[in-house]
Amino acid sequence: MLRIDIQAARDSATLHCAGRIVLGVEIEILRCMAEGRSEARLVLDLSKVDAIDAAGLGLLVELHCRARSRNGKLRLTKLSPSVRRTVELVNLQLVLEVEADEDDWDDEEAQSPCGRSMTA
Repeated sequence: MLRIDIQAARDSATLHCAGRIVLGVEIEILRCMAEGRSEARLVLDLSKVDAIDAAGLGLLVELHCRARSRNGKLRLTKLSPSVRRTVELVNLQLVLEVEADEDDWDDEEAQSPCGRSMTA
């Protein structure tokens, strides 16, 4: 199962994912949570993702394309070792924005102290 905690601030939202991003309910959960956000910048924290399959990688590309079409940004951060290996195996780091952490975004404003958190 996939669990997602959301932390939002001004024009960005971070989705902290835990579990597996695989074909089925897990992908639909992530798709709905990501597409339901109105912020221009979306960060996916994948530090606690145990596994990702081809459908999961396809969803990451889909979310990236959707963000670009809306003049937004999608960033993958803190990839777990297994996710990093899979992303590098198919060279998706050449297409997607993959970072070690989200703190270096163009001198972003600090997280709002009144940030929201949700779980699905």
